[in-house]
Amino acid sequence: MQTRASRVAAVTDAASGDTVRIAWRPIDERGWPGWMWHACDTWIGDHRVFARISPEGDEGRPPLVMLHGAVVAGDYFGPIAWRLDNPCRVYIPDLPGFGRSAASHILTLPEQVDVLDRWMKVHQVSGAVVVANSTGCQVATMLATRHPDRVSRLVLVAPTMDPSIRGLLGLMWRGLLDIPRERQRLWTIWLSDLWASGVVRAIRCVTDAIRDDQAGRLPRLRQPTICVGGERDPICPPRWVESLASCLPDAKTVILPGAPHAMNFSAPDALADVIRSMMDNTGSNESW
Repeated sequence: MQTRASRVAAVTDAASGDTVRIAWRPIDERGWPGWMWHACDTWIGDHRVFARISPEGDEGRPPLVMLHGAVVAGDYFGPIAWRLDNPCRVYIPDLPGFGRSAASHILTLPEQVDVLDRWMKVHQVSGAVVVANSTGCQVATMLATRHPDRVSRLVLVAPTMDPSIRGLLGLMWRGLLDIPRERQRLWTIWLSDLWASGVVRAIRCVTDAIRDDQAGRLPRLRQPTICVGGERDPICPPRWVESLASCLPDAKTVILPGAPHAMNFSAPDALADVIRSMMDNTGSNESW
């Protein structure tokens, strides 16, 4: 259990043997939910990973890790955090180079996964229910196959990439179609997070995601999974979400009526219900 006072700790990174510095402080974001939330900076090698953490939930329940997509950062999950910060232990990192995190260079997708794995080891997070959105789903599935002890279950929200997308321009066109379907307040998050990551990093990240062979690793995914699609999502339409789920050994699909791409922001009540259903099923060995 963490105190509300600011403090700095040093732990040993089991992967490298290096001493890792962790700085905790009360969260300073206006409107972020709950007094139990903390802001945390963790130095992993040459990278600094910022995270919003609610560590005081029920230790008998699995931790919940939430992974954002390209351009955006962990603040994207604010509406969900309002609904899930009790009784879960919740970890919402900004991946290196995005949001409030810093990176020494533009990381590839496998490098993002390696840093995330080391960050979870430092914070002693294993067997987590991982909720990911958009390109964050590709980070999540790679984490689940390369480091399966970190992930017990998955909730893939608007999972990319639909193979019918024709490159970066095709993805941008679908993104433009999605914009008027989202809540206007989401613009403030998109623009501020894009400014923080930079256009070059954002394009590199999206290009990396388009090239990623996620389909090749999906059959190796053993964790129970819920694939969540939005009925009005032009980036990851329901037919693609259902197709992706069919490639997984243990998965089901939920399509949220009327929801666009950013369901964690635009349809938080419905998505929170899906996440809670997955949390409640953790520990069961029964198939869907």
